Amino acid sequence: MTARILTVTLNPAIDVTYRIPALESGTTIPVTDVRTRAGGKGVNVASVVRRLGGDSLVLALAGLAQPDEFRAGLEELGLPHRLVPACAAVRRTVAVVTDDGTTTNLQEAGTEVATGAEAEITAVLRGELDAGAGAVVISGSVPPGLAAEVPARLVAVCAGYGVPVIADVSGAALRAVATAGAVLMPNRDELAQLLGTLPRSGRDVAAAGRRLVAGGAAAVVATVGEDGVLAVTPAGAWSARPVEVVTGNPTGAGDAAAAALARHLAAAGSVSEVDWPAALADVVATSSAGVREPVAGEIDVEARAGWLGAVTVKETE
Repeated sequence: MTARILTVTLNPAIDVTYRIPALESGTTIPVTDVRTRAGGKGVNVASVVRRLGGDSLVLALAGLAQPDEFRAGLEELGLPHRLVPACAAVRRTVAVVTDDGTTTNLQEAGTEVATGAEAEITAVLRGELDAGAGAVVISGSVPPGLAAEVPARLVAVCAGYGVPVIADVSGAALRAVATAGAVLMPNRDELAQLLGTLPRSGRDVAAAGRRLVAGGAAAVVATVGEDGVLAVTPAGAWSARPVEVVTGNPTGAGDAAAAALARHLAAAGSVSEVDWPAALADVVATSSAGVREPVAGEIDVEARAGWLGAVTVKETE
């Protein structure tokens, strides 16, 4: 049995997904379907891990107000959790999905967290690491009131326990965590933020990944949209593309990818022991399966199973 996966969500959300025929500004648009659920990237990762038969635990900051809609949402999803009440209210994010598959995301920044929130979530993480974990995923934005370096400091805590970490963050937090020893999961734009230039080809992405690994990242798994995923590790580099073009809601595709990779890390015990071609095929299949579902945090399990053995992984220069 694969060891459990801890996910850390510093800026949780109530995710609202609207499905509409078409998006046109300045008009009144009928909403044909509404889905609301507890969210934030780490919550989505934990949900996909569970959907795949794994064991996950959500560690998250949460709202101080009662009733606690976020906690109730996690319980409705059946996701085990440890929450640190730290902000006035949990933010809301809105994904507007049109019939042609175009998705527009509206994301609140979140309210400022209380003093001491970092110390409390760190203590909760340490307690759960003491209890045992196979991998940790730290993902999503950093809320107002927390330093951008907090994810990097949490990675250092995990390193002290010898537990591999995926860091799926952006902006200043990504720059801070890039040298901390985590597996990074940037997209092409985030690579550009890190390196100062936009990698346009697979060769460029591979070169960027090697620079980051040389600089202290444990590995880099870069998502490049329809071109698939490229992984760079100290042992080599591989690329994989989706079996077919998938339309739907891509909002949770990256979280599904992180869930797939976390399961391989937890099973292997370390980055060096991962079967990277197999992991990369799983990342691509699971990510595509996430696009097929209407809301983030869910995957089409049957589609994933069909794609898993059909993904071609190639070693890259």
